[in-house]
Amino acid sequence: MTTNFETMCPWEIEKAAYLILKAKQLGMDLNSYGELSVNKNSGNTYLWLEDYPFTLFMPINCELIDEDVFVNYFDSETGEETDQALSDFSGINEIYEWVSSLENIF
Repeated sequence: MTTNFETMCPWEIEKAAYLILKAKQLGMDLNSYGELSVNKNSGNTYLWLEDYPFTLFMPINCELIDEDVFVNYFDSETGEETDQALSDFSGINEIYEWVSSLENIF
């Protein structure tokens, strides 16, 4: 995973650290290819890892609480994006089920 903390403000670094914590709690492998950064268009701090069909992110205005971490699914064929709060899932298996249901829709 790559990141450049020098391009992040202190608040974005705190959110990045929180995303790492959440990913580890889900059992995600942080050693895979990916990126921890800030989206220049939305301002969201995100954690994208190639081995997972979803991205974790936190919006600009939030607190460091579970309800402010979101799971994003992007359908590369249609360009459709769907977000859901991480707190709506009991674990990574439920996230995979959600992604699978979205892949069947799109």
